[in-house]
Amino acid sequence: MLTSLSGCKAVENTVPASADMEISVISSATSETAAVTTTSETTTAETIPEPVYKTVSFAVTGDNLIHSSIYKQANTRAGGEGYDFTYAYENIVDFIKPADIAVINQETLICNDVFPPSTYPMFNSPTALGDHMLDIGFDVFTIANNHTLDKGTDGLSACLDYWDSRPEAVVCGAYRDAEDESRIRTLEREGITFSFLSYTESLNGLYLPEGSPLVIGRTDDLDLICEQIKQAKEVSDICVVALHWGVENSDIISDYQRTAAKTLADAGADIIIGNHPHVLRDIEEIEREDGSFTLCAYSLGNFISAQSVGQNLIGGVLQFDVTYGTENVPEDENIPIIRNIKLIPVITHYDGNYQNIKLYPLSEYTRELADSHGVKSMSKFGYEYIFDVLKQNISEKYFDADEYYIPQ
Repeated sequence: MLTSLSGCKAVENTVPASADMEISVISSATSETAAVTTTSETTTAETIPEPVYKTVSFAVTGDNLIHSSIYKQANTRAGGEGYDFTYAYENIVDFIKPADIAVINQETLICNDVFPPSTYPMFNSPTALGDHMLDIGFDVFTIANNHTLDKGTDGLSACLDYWDSRPEAVVCGAYRDAEDESRIRTLEREGITFSFLSYTESLNGLYLPEGSPLVIGRTDDLDLICEQIKQAKEVSDICVVALHWGVENSDIISDYQRTAAKTLADAGADIIIGNHPHVLRDIEEIEREDGSFTLCAYSLGNFISAQSVGQNLIGGVLQFDVTYGTENVPEDENIPIIRNIKLIPVITHYDGNYQNIKLYPLSEYTRELADSHGVKSMSKFGYEYIFDVLKQNISEKYFDADEYYIPQ
């Protein structure tokens, strides 16, 4: 069992300035002790083993929502044979690949090419999409969401077959059976073990048939989630929980969500990642009963999509660092520290008729692009609109508009 407190304390100056800095504590003999020493004129200081702290960087994104215009574009760019998703994602790779751990909500099933690709309302994406997500640096895929049963139990089983063929991927939220669910998914970086859990509030009215061994993580039993968090903390230092929840197209954080997040935080969730509304919601550091903090992003919006509402095309990559003591740190002092929390806004751009869909970090998104966005024929959108949405929904602590804004 790995031992740790359940807290992530997102404050400065409480850990070494450098992730790899080692702290030495040396106790020297007092002058009184030296006066009675007869074997030598000096006493050799006793060296206490040095604590070692390590830092792991994260990049976390919202819903990877693959409409037909996205996979058809990829098929065209592959010359009609297969799928090439490079164009759509190439601008964002530098925000994903360098992270030690990159997490994404894979909103659409990837049914191992057993079913043909399909779009709203019953999604399925080609295996080339999953392959490309791995290629650009994603490590962890959460798959409990309202589209998990879009292709029934056969589709979900095929999706699990695909992910089983990619052992480098950490996949959570849907499982073969209860025994499979009990095997908490973990990932180790820099001597720190992270665990990952994933749950969804809705299955769009669908359900697993009676007698099916398949399991999908659900948000409706907080007691069960709390118990699974505690189990996760027995095999990991830091627990990450993904929640697919909330009202679609609403940027309002409900009282229930705040209460549930606090409950999960107190149970030991160190990082909570929210998705599903397709719009950005704010980020908080939730103080826990032991005085430590949990990082909670209530919704990171869409990573990519071909939706027709302007606000749905404004998402984000959440970056942060987790520092934790890996050697010689007293158990009661080893509290994970989350620092350098920053939202990198990401815009999904397309031309008229959903052509040339492409992600842009806000730092590379110009007024000219905003003025030419194809969504403007269907919805409010524009350069100023983007900043209005971001400033309304994301605290200044995590998004500095002045860092990005280009005056006219």
